[in-house]
Amino acid sequence: MTKTENNILLISITLCWASSYIFIKNLPEDFSSYAYLTLTCGIAALLMILVFGRRLRKLRKSIWIKGGILSVILSLNLLAEKKGISLLAPSNASFLAALTIIMVPLLMLFFREKPSKNLMLGACIIVLGLCISTGFTISGFYSTGTFYMLASCFSSAVYTIAADRYVKEEDPLLICIVQMIFSTVIGFFFWYMENPKTFISISYTRELLSNLFILAFFAKAYAYIVLMISQKYTDAVSVTVIAATEPVITLILSVLLPTSYGGRQGASPSAITGAVVIAVGAVVAGLHFLERKSHPAQKRENDAA
Repeated sequence: MTKTENNILLISITLCWASSYIFIKNLPEDFSSYAYLTLTCGIAALLMILVFGRRLRKLRKSIWIKGGILSVILSLNLLAEKKGISLLAPSNASFLAALTIIMVPLLMLFFREKPSKNLMLGACIIVLGLCISTGFTISGFYSTGTFYMLASCFSSAVYTIAADRYVKEEDPLLICIVQMIFSTVIGFFFWYMENPKTFISISYTRELLSNLFILAFFAKAYAYIVLMISQKYTDAVSVTVIAATEPVITLILSVLLPTSYGGRQGASPSAITGAVVIAVGAVVAGLHFLERKSHPAQKRENDAA
């Protein structure tokens, strides 16, 4: 798979996650987040088992362990994010959630994996664009919600790096299936603790079922299968950079589908400016002009040797 083909797949994932807002918005206001996690991951796991059932014969202990670890990290990320969003202003929560773009390279340096200069510069530009588009301000930053959002950001970065390593060692599809199975179990555990009636407490309307199925298929099954396969051919920072362009896609969708995104007929100047800066950062991260500058010096050193 070429880099361009891989990037197109990653962009399609970002499109799925950005458009999932439409269907999440159509869920009942009192619909439990644990019920959402259980049902969407459960449906996704069932779909993948039905389609890729023959691949399950290749499951082994190492895949179960790695898929289980990823599901625990992902669940911690979702739970911390849910708590943080409830305690912070939306702009601050969005900004802190996006700091994964910085956290991933820092963790890679900790593990002695040096990202390219272009990726680092592009990540900084993207953070600047996020500041502009979200209207981030210091006020309200010092709170318990910040702790939860940073915990969510950290777990998201750990998930990205762990997935990057695991899919290069195991079958990405099988890891994804195992991850969905464990995520369903974790979601159901917390759902049961919250409401022992679980499944029978829900009124299953046609609208609810259709939204859950669409979310399970696109935001869970398709998105995570493609994510696992794509990470086999790229690095963790590149995945994070493309994921960080979600505000750009959300802005485009809000203009094309204003009713689905709160009835906005247009975008604010700050949102447009921020989206442009984010797009520039993503382009910079994908180029190699900073590395090329060091090539002549390296060549002279090699010739001298």
